[in-house]
Amino acid sequence: MSNSGDDAAWADELLQFPPDDTILEAQKKEFKSRFNLHPFKFKHTLHQSGLFEIPRIRQVAQRMMDRNGNFCAINFKHGSVDTKFSAMPHSNQLDEAFSLVGESTTWIKLTQAQHYDPEYAQVLDQVTAELEDLSDFPLRRDMTWRTMTLIIASPLIATPFHIDHETNFLFQIQGSKDVCLFPATDRELVPDQEIERYYGGNFEAAHYRQQLQDRGTIFRLSPGEVVHHPSLAPHWVKNDNNISVSISISYCMKSLERRARVYQANYILRKMGLHPVSPGISPLRDSLKRKVMSTLEHPHPKTFSEVVHEPLNRFKSPLNAVKRIVKR
Repeated sequence: MSNSGDDAAWADELLQFPPDDTILEAQKKEFKSRFNLHPFKFKHTLHQSGLFEIPRIRQVAQRMMDRNGNFCAINFKHGSVDTKFSAMPHSNQLDEAFSLVGESTTWIKLTQAQHYDPEYAQVLDQVTAELEDLSDFPLRRDMTWRTMTLIIASPLIATPFHIDHETNFLFQIQGSKDVCLFPATDRELVPDQEIERYYGGNFEAAHYRQQLQDRGTIFRLSPGEVVHHPSLAPHWVKNDNNISVSISISYCMKSLERRARVYQANYILRKMGLHPVSPGISPLRDSLKRKVMSTLEHPHPKTFSEVVHEPLNRFKSPLNAVKRIVKR
């Protein structure tokens, strides 16, 4: 996180939330029983805070561009549920993206927004504490990485079907849309090999299977509503005929990385021509795979890639070096 003078100035103007001014409104019993297992909806108050209006998000985007160029806009003109993010044109033209969002097919994504606005960082801290209380899960102790991502989407666009490692909470701020979530444990919908390739670095490994669409549950999101995405729960999003503003709050956790290490070990074994057993079938094999892969973890990870993909990246590095030598 930057420690610039601008950040220090903003810190003096932090929005203070009274102790009883909670952001999340949910039934604790349901929340606790479904957390990171099944998708569900609940309510929030961030759409009333005034912190996430488009002009302010535009300012945050400008700070991102000024510091490190960390800004992404995608043209979804030919996008659909069964396309891939990489198949659509990407742009870092900030002014154009924001000026045309209401009349084009633009999808704007601002990752790690909490590092560019201290009030956003405070919101993330409070949401994290409230999530921990609702779930009775030691989230702050277990989490290895977290992010607040701001998403602005043009009318009627669809976000492609995909999976994510993180456990996620999608907050609707402006506009409405449909979020379709599928069971995270359905291996016919997303086979083990696709998850292995995802953990191997292919973020588009999961393929949409139209014939299995009826296994999904569509959640209608309006301002003031949140939907929870369990880790690896496949999903797609379709925007209504309005500009949509959403906040995605995501967490990597030690408990999720332990499962990821098994998939990464299986990815390696399958590359060697073997047929590894799925996670959960053999606790002994899972334990051995985790122990081997964990020796390659980054000692002090600071990015998503370092948290999730470092073991496989370190494993691949000497192999790639050998391949380069052999080719000479």
